[in-house]
Amino acid sequence: MIDARTRTVIATVAVGDEPSRVTVSPDNRNVYVANVGSDDVSVISTRTRAVTVTVAVGVAPLGVAVASDGCTLYVANAASGTVSVVRTATATVTGTIPVGSGPTALALTPDGRRLYVSNLTSDDVSVVDVHDGVESDRIPVGDQPAGIGVPPDGRQVYVANIGSGTVSVISTRSRTVTDTVAVGDGPNGLAVGRDGSRIHVSNFDSDTLSVIDTSTARATDTVAVGDGPTGMAAAHGKRA
Repeated sequence: MIDARTRTVIATVAVGDEPSRVTVSPDNRNVYVANVGSDDVSVISTRTRAVTVTVAVGVAPLGVAVASDGCTLYVANAASGTVSVVRTATATVTGTIPVGSGPTALALTPDGRRLYVSNLTSDDVSVVDVHDGVESDRIPVGDQPAGIGVPPDGRQVYVANIGSGTVSVISTRSRTVTDTVAVGDGPNGLAVGRDGSRIHVSNFDSDTLSVIDTSTARATDTVAVGDGPTGMAAAHGKRA
């Protein structure tokens, strides 16, 4: 755990095997860590800086996303082809939703009604109806979709396609790809700026960061970074 103000490590917390993605509860009280190797999610208290509970989920959990009210956690299980639905208050799995093959990352719409899941090996995005807990549609995108995000207006979904070197832009209304944006090689991580005007994409194979203007659906800048960038996060809509 790192103090963002001082940029120093303040705690090191032991979790499960091969920790992958991380997300934080809306009230900042808990951190959820998907552990690919142990098929579970570690829940860390930000107050005690320790794991309070471990939740068994599907096989090889990768993506994690928490609802805006903090009551529900969604976990993409890459080797199970499912999404686990976890009630955060009791740390129990309340549902399992079949999706595409190799689910990797998750993004909720701002109203919390839809969950979008990128399926790495079936080259598509699952649309999950949160209320009914079922996959209601599947949208073909580029090769090996990974990072995914929804801007605050909820009108589009952006998906980074590792094998295509592109980002697919999906209309949430028509559930079709409306634009395809060329970026760097091996785009993996994706983060939406807070105001939704920019999408930041990490390109693993070209060691760069692409910036997409959402008003034009075009890459407007490329920034050289370190070797093999993967995960992404945007702060205050301006920095990645």
